[in-house]
Amino acid sequence: MALPKDPRQKMINIMYLVLTAMLALNVSAEILNAFSIVNNSINTSNGSITEKNNVVYDQFTKQMEKDAAKVGPYKEKAEKVKAVSKEAFDYIEGLKKTIITEAGGLDEAGDIKGKSDLDAATRVMENNKKGPELEAKLTALRSQLLSFVTPADKASFEKTLPLRIEVGKSTGHDAETKKTWTTYHFNMVPVVAAVTILSKFQNDIKNSEAAIIDNLFKQISEKDFKFDKIRPFVSLNSKNLMEGQELTAQIAVGAYSSTVNPAITVNGQSIEAKEGLGTYKITASGIGEKTISGSVTLPAPDGGQPQQFSFSESYNVGASATSISADKMNVLYIGVQNPISITAAGVPAEAVSASLAGGGSITKKGAGSYIVSVSSPGTAVINVVANMGGKTMSLGKKEFRVKRVPDPSLQVGTYKGGSVKAAEFKNQQGLRAVLEDFEFEGVKYDVVSYRVGIESRGKEYQEGDASSPYFPSNLTGSIRALRPGDIVHIENVKVKGPDGVVRSMPSTMYKLN
Repeated sequence: MALPKDPRQKMINIMYLVLTAMLALNVSAEILNAFSIVNNSINTSNGSITEKNNVVYDQFTKQMEKDAAKVGPYKEKAEKVKAVSKEAFDYIEGLKKTIITEAGGLDEAGDIKGKSDLDAATRVMENNKKGPELEAKLTALRSQLLSFVTPADKASFEKTLPLRIEVGKSTGHDAETKKTWTTYHFNMVPVVAAVTILSKFQNDIKNSEAAIIDNLFKQISEKDFKFDKIRPFVSLNSKNLMEGQELTAQIAVGAYSSTVNPAITVNGQSIEAKEGLGTYKITASGIGEKTISGSVTLPAPDGGQPQQFSFSESYNVGASATSISADKMNVLYIGVQNPISITAAGVPAEAVSASLAGGGSITKKGAGSYIVSVSSPGTAVINVVANMGGKTMSLGKKEFRVKRVPDPSLQVGTYKGGSVKAAEFKNQQGLRAVLEDFEFEGVKYDVVSYRVGIESRGKEYQEGDASSPYFPSNLTGSIRALRPGDIVHIENVKVKGPDGVVRSMPSTMYKLN
């Protein structure tokens, strides 16, 4: 039998071999008790391995939640390993009980009555042919378990799999006699020793099951690239160049590894990669749009066929040009910080500056990044200049519309007016001013004041003024008492926007149903 690498298992095997040798000399009470100790230790080990295996099976289930299509085939194999291993384990457990029964069963303390009985194991395993039957089952189980291993790993597993069906060498006057597997393990063996031997086979099954399911779990990600996402990318020093300037392109794969050098081809030319990155350089020539294209080829992690990823990137060659664009849209809003990007092809970002005409200010936040603040509706003009060789050059200008932030939508809960269920209306606490479909995040309106009027059947018209978003306190009871058919009027609404200006909003009405 193979000795597992785990120190505990090595100790169990050594004890088992020593005790077996001592049996050949003398079957004393001490030796029988020692076998009982070894058997108990093996059973404890089997329980620990079972718990460890259950953890792995749980991991298969958790991985299924992330990617069922990928994990499913491996989980199915793991479940088969679990089933065939359990079947063999249970079969051996049945043999142990049969042998113990043949030897008189268990005493009141749960110990085997006939520990030293030399005939029980022989009758069950040799005379009743249960030994050859067990040998066949273990041989078949070993073949089944090895079938779940990848071809590349199979040779290694054949050498190291704990479950092995072998006949040891005989010693003494029996050295010349070739024994069968059953005779070697169970002929004239005390019951306690036979039970211990069977427990050892159960231990081999548990350890083999653990090795196989660990390998199956490893196979889930064995063929994965060790990156979050795989795709080629191209980084150009500029996509707009002047004639005579040098184009530099860096080509690699997204989340690339510095330990894997891909094979890179650009415009038919092979590029040497260093630390996972390839650099391609040409001199820009000819005004107009140009393209570089090629492929990045990575070796497969499992040693299979390499995988190839194609790429294509365009750039422009031309005279100096200035680009001014609003990050949100071609409008500047009062009361908010308007981000603006300003770039000039062929001009370093640190040499570019901008000014604003039309009321407001413009502040540079970084290379090509500006913040514009405006104060009055109308138009504003952004002028862009560059310091080139000590001289200031105008690179262009652009006119923007200046507007106030749009009015908000008045809402009670999520309702803007009209029909609403009385029960839902009564659960609300006040009025909201919601800015919908606006490009800027974090911009909001505050409700300053409003009047609430309630028309209830059979009651007088009630009014109350609110000086905050919450409903007037004098109408709290009336709002809680609203019924279908009642009407709630929201009037004289005042809201304050991000520009600090208080605005009047149109009235709205809610009809409860």
